[in-house]
Amino acid sequence: MKKKTYIDERGYRRYSGSEKLVHRHQAEKMLGRKLRKSEVVHHKDRNKLNNNPNNLWVFPNQAAHDRVHKIDARRHGKKISYKGFDQKEESGCLITICLLIGILGVTFLLI
Repeated sequence: MKKKTYIDERGYRRYSGSEKLVHRHQAEKMLGRKLRKSEVVHHKDRNKLNNNPNNLWVFPNQAAHDRVHKIDARRHGKKISYKGFDQKEESGCLITICLLIGILGVTFLLI
């Protein structure tokens, strides 16, 4: 049976009767283990409601996650922010970001 969900005040989907975020639960299923409190799950397409496992990256900490937003903001000539990014993706761009993040110290990503 499918669990009921709702959208919280920050725009993320949560399970009803729980504080569990759906995207964190999906990442745990993919990894086959519980996420550490420090780990951050990122929506590749920046759509908080798209919890498809193929749309999620797991970062070891908030600093590593922030680097992606900084790189993405520079790419689009925008101020560093978690809001306002466009949805357009160029071919190969996500792979380029993954490689760059790896160089900057992210230990793993889910692609």
